[in-house]
Amino acid sequence: MKIEDIYDNIAGSLNYLDVLEGLIRGLAYGDFGYQMVLRRVDKGGSHRMSEAIDILKGYGVDTFWFGFDSQNMYFRVKKRQARWAEYVLLHAGVELLNPAFDHRNASYAAKHPPGWMPRPWSAGPKKSAAQDANSQTERQPEQEKDKGIVAWLDSLL
Repeated sequence: MKIEDIYDNIAGSLNYLDVLEGLIRGLAYGDFGYQMVLRRVDKGGSHRMSEAIDILKGYGVDTFWFGFDSQNMYFRVKKRQARWAEYVLLHAGVELLNPAFDHRNASYAAKHPPGWMPRPWSAGPKKSAAQDANSQTERQPEQEKDKGIVAWLDSLL
């Protein structure tokens, strides 16, 4: 075992601020969460913890109680969001080392082509072609939209 690994094992267990923050959030949520485990990039992992957290943030998943040791990185998600978080991370290609929250998520991810990601809830329902055309008209600058009316009023004068 390298000296860096020994240091990371000691420093990771002394990370009291994140432990305290995790306990406070767990009490506030009424849910101490489900722990997600990622292999560190310097130990052969595919994603940094910050990348996984950014992916989840885009899908409305709250993360807390961060930690690490010489081999892995840890964070928690609310238990009510754990199935969704696991689904999203597997679709993003993040290698999870924790026990599967829902064993079906791996098969769901395998059914889609690489790089496919589910539509974020924040994006709202998918718009039809007619609704999309209307929204493009609404986005036109005000001057272009009312150009016909302005020209008509100018013609009256």
